[in-house]
Amino acid sequence: MSASSELTEAPLRSAVCDAIEQAAASVDVSGLRALRVFLHAGMSAYWPLIKAAPARQVAAYETALHTLRQRWSPSGETIGDPTAAAMFRQMDAEAVAFLDMCAQRSGTQWIEPLDSVATYLVSVLYGAVLRWLADGNDETTLVVIDDLVGCLTLKAVEV
Repeated sequence: MSASSELTEAPLRSAVCDAIEQAAASVDVSGLRALRVFLHAGMSAYWPLIKAAPARQVAAYETALHTLRQRWSPSGETIGDPTAAAMFRQMDAEAVAFLDMCAQRSGTQWIEPLDSVATYLVSVLYGAVLRWLADGNDETTLVVIDDLVGCLTLKAVEV
C-alpha cells in the first residue's frame, strides 16, 4: 500500500493485522459498521509506518519513475514495465489480504471483485503518499484515508 513493496515487509503486515485483531477484540458490532472500524484500524496502523520513513518513500517513487521513464516509446505510448507491474501486483495482493481479513472479521462481503477493490485501495493510497511527500500535510492525508474507508465501505454488504 505504499510507493514501494514495503507492504510485504513483516513489521507493516504485522502492525496492520495486529491493529485489526485488537479492533475485533474490542468492538461489539458487526457488519458494515465493524468493517469501517477494521479498515480504519488497519490504515491507522499503516500510516505512521509510512510517515516514519519519508526518505524511503521518496526513493521508491524515484526508482519507479526512473524505470517508467525508460519505458516510453518514441511515439509516446507507454510500454508497461515488468518490474513496476510486479510491484503493483504485490501491493494489490497485500491489499486483497487486508480487505479480505476486514470482511471476514466484520461479517461482510465485497460486492465488487476483490481484485478491483484492492486496485482502487492501492491507487488511492499510492497517490496519498505522494501528495503527503509533496506537502507534508498530515491532516489532508487523514481526510483522504477517512474518505477512502467510506468509499470502500460502500463496496460491501452485510452477510
